[in-house]
Amino acid sequence: MPDDLYRTDIVAWSRLQADRLRRHVAGERVNDLDWEHVIEEIEDLGSSEIAQVRSLLIQAMVHALKIARWPGSTAVNHWIGEAVNFLQQAQDRYRRSMAQELSVADCLAKARRAVLAMPSDSPAQPIPDRTDLTLDALMDEAADLRSLIDALGRGPA
Repeated sequence: MPDDLYRTDIVAWSRLQADRLRRHVAGERVNDLDWEHVIEEIEDLGSSEIAQVRSLLIQAMVHALKIARWPGSTAVNHWIGEAVNFLQQAQDRYRRSMAQELSVADCLAKARRAVLAMPSDSPAQPIPDRTDLTLDALMDEAADLRSLIDALGRGPA
C-alpha cells in the first residue's frame, strides 16, 4: 500500500482497509492496517452525520422563517414544501446520541441570520429570535410536520 493512499484516493484506501478488517475478523493475521486513519475516519463519520442533521434542521428553519418574514410571497407554498422536506430528512437521519451535539437555539440563530440577510422586494415582517420547540419535538416523527414549521415561524407562545 502506498503510504499516501489515504491522502490521494480515500475511496481506494477505505476499500483496502475494509478488506483488511474483514480478513482480521476472519482470524487472519493482518499487520498493515492503517489504525490511526481508521480511527480518525470512524470519529469523523459520527461528526459528519451530526453536521448533516444540523444543516437540514437549519434549512428547515430558514424556510419556516422566510414564510414568516414574507407571508404574502408567491413562493410561500414552495417554502412550505422545502421546510417540510428538510425537516423530514433531518428526522430520518437523527439519532438520540446526537442530542447533546445539536442546539435548537443555535440552529435558529443561524437560520435567522441567513433570512435577515436575504434581499426582497416584498415588505418584510419581524421574525422570531427564539422558539419553545425542543429538539425532541422537532425530531418526533409522529408530529405534524406542517405544525412544527408553523410553530418555528411564530416563535414562543
